[in-house]
Amino acid sequence: MHIYIAYRNLEEYLFEHSKCGGVPVNNDYRLTTVKDDVYLLTSSDGNYAVAKQRAERFVDEVISGSTEKHPGSFPMIREHNGKKTAAVVEVSRDGERVYYDFDDELLLKMLDSLKAESEKLTDKRALINYCYPNPSLPEGDFDLKSIYHQIYAPDNTPPSVIMPERDRKTSSFIDLNGSITVEVREGQTKTTYDVPSELLPEIKNRVRELCREPAEAYVEVGNWEAFIYFGDDSERIFTDPDNTLALLKEIAAKSVFKGKKDIPLPQGIAAAPNNGLNGFMGFQSMFQQAAAAKVNPAPSQPASASVDGWMCSACGAKNKGKFCMECGSPRK
Repeated sequence: MHIYIAYRNLEEYLFEHSKCGGVPVNNDYRLTTVKDDVYLLTSSDGNYAVAKQRAERFVDEVISGSTEKHPGSFPMIREHNGKKTAAVVEVSRDGERVYYDFDDELLLKMLDSLKAESEKLTDKRALINYCYPNPSLPEGDFDLKSIYHQIYAPDNTPPSVIMPERDRKTSSFIDLNGSITVEVREGQTKTTYDVPSELLPEIKNRVRELCREPAEAYVEVGNWEAFIYFGDDSERIFTDPDNTLALLKEIAAKSVFKGKKDIPLPQGIAAAPNNGLNGFMGFQSMFQQAAAAKVNPAPSQPASASVDGWMCSACGAKNKGKFCMECGSPRK
């Protein structure tokens, strides 16, 4: 469920909308159900953690206090109900969207009250940890889906910023309809094992120990993260990365070897250490060097040294300087 509140000066909105590119900035608010009973209010001055009962009461007050339903588009007029400012509320629940007109001055007062009664999330760490709280494992047996240990790289992070080809150096335990495997990544090598089903009770006990002291959801880009998925809804608990990797290696030691494969590095990139942030910084440094070589290529070799240039063994590009102008690799 979410409520999207658009509050705008109508004359400014009409003018900005007529310009090339449309309206650049809106004074908008959004009240969202992030996960289960986690409600988040986002406004121009930050994010607020809203208690469930207070959020639901706010929704009821908005719907009951609306002046009329709205077709959905913001009014493209200079005045609305005799005023030069207006508010439109979009309420989305159970796959249905309904739009309401609301008195803008009253709505802003209601939003100020909602913010005053809620906790302001002061930074990104607080926001992430609030939006992704750790659930608790159920008493007794539980359905263990998977265990992951990897480098944190958000889906919207370009590969060149985090690491080549988004290689997160992932180790994992996966139960796929009774076919259980564990993969352990060490350097550029990934080893796979078949896990005997009789090990499951012991593994679940070890997972329960692991989850007694869960980790926070917030992780810096390039650092190690770990988590488990369990239950029919695949709930996630964040766990200590070092202890999680140790558990995966322990499971592997008691399982049946299946195969080993080397993970190739991208062309023109040398190996970086597999030690979390240091490895990330090593990759980042190499990309900076490659970028510098592209922007400021080395002076061309004298004609007597190389008339036809040379072919880069890493990417196949033809060059005349000391470094490849495509990938930055040195001439060999």
